[in-house]
Amino acid sequence: MNTIKSLIFPQDLHKLSKTQLKEICNKMALETSGNVNELASRVWNSFEHIEGDVLKMISNNIFSGAVSLAWYQATNNTGLIGFKQSIIDKMPFNPFETVVTPNCENVPIDPAIIAAAEIEGSQAYYLRFIHRTGVNVDYYLTNRREYIKHEITTVYIDEEKGIIEVRASSAVAKKIIAWLTKIVDDKYEFRQHDLLENYGGTLESLADTLQGRLIDATGRPAGLVNTFEETQGQSIVSILSAIDEYYTSGELSTLEQNLNSEDITGILGTTPFTLLLLSGLETIGLGSIRELRGLPLYNYLEPYLSKQKGSILFEHSVDGVKQEYSIRIGVNTKTFKFNVFASEPVLDYIREKLIYQIYSAR
Repeated sequence: MNTIKSLIFPQDLHKLSKTQLKEICNKMALETSGNVNELASRVWNSFEHIEGDVLKMISNNIFSGAVSLAWYQATNNTGLIGFKQSIIDKMPFNPFETVVTPNCENVPIDPAIIAAAEIEGSQAYYLRFIHRTGVNVDYYLTNRREYIKHEITTVYIDEEKGIIEVRASSAVAKKIIAWLTKIVDDKYEFRQHDLLENYGGTLESLADTLQGRLIDATGRPAGLVNTFEETQGQSIVSILSAIDEYYTSGELSTLEQNLNSEDITGILGTTPFTLLLLSGLETIGLGSIRELRGLPLYNYLEPYLSKQKGSILFEHSVDGVKQEYSIRIGVNTKTFKFNVFASEPVLDYIREKLIYQIYSAR
């Protein structure tokens, strides 16, 4: 049977930080000098001898990192129970017993399973997919060389909790779910888990659940003014310029003239000036090094924004060490991205706080 160690490839090691690789080399009594590539190559050359605490350290970090996460639920009555066996039955090889990798020329365009393994001490398991991402072309003198670019994606599945966690962009996640749906026929159906559905649809509630701070928000104007025209935009610019001029020279007549412009006075009877102002913008971004909520400008503009993205800063302790983690939430894509490196225990914490507690309460 495959183990977690069976699923690790050299390119995975190159995603670890230099500090992590140096620590691994140190624990293995290997040379700790050099850059990331040299350190990763050194670890891979001795990989078959890795075990114990060193292997646990690698396992806790190798498939995580600064990852994007998309969660899916099975909507059929039986949930995901039996899903692993369905994959085994439908595949031309048992991915839990064998690692099958295509050669460079045959890397598939759409993601396909190359290996799988159960997670020790858990009822969950990993699937690893590979797909082509493009072609690199370079030249040596007159010789043209092509290299197939590829990506290996990790999928975490907990059949008991009914969750599929795809660690990839929204676009790749959708392809992987489509592949899984196809391979198991019509026995299973899936829908993407909506991060905000159980939190009143707001980033603020999500931040509170993680006991974190909302430090960034990007959105579009809520309730766009459909009749917003270029002349109205020019009038707004004139008003803003007149305000600047008033505080510079004290001239009030220019400001009054612009405030009474026929291009906007009609619409201001039913539309707040702030909304009209924001309607001239595609997106609005507000950010801070601390909590946005409570800042006067954010509190004033927030009712006029339909948020598309937001960043939350929260703390979590791993092995007794408390660290800050920054995450980016995509409201429309329903994705969750770590902006900093996160280990498996941190991902476990996120699932427990944002997903498992919800389902256990139902």
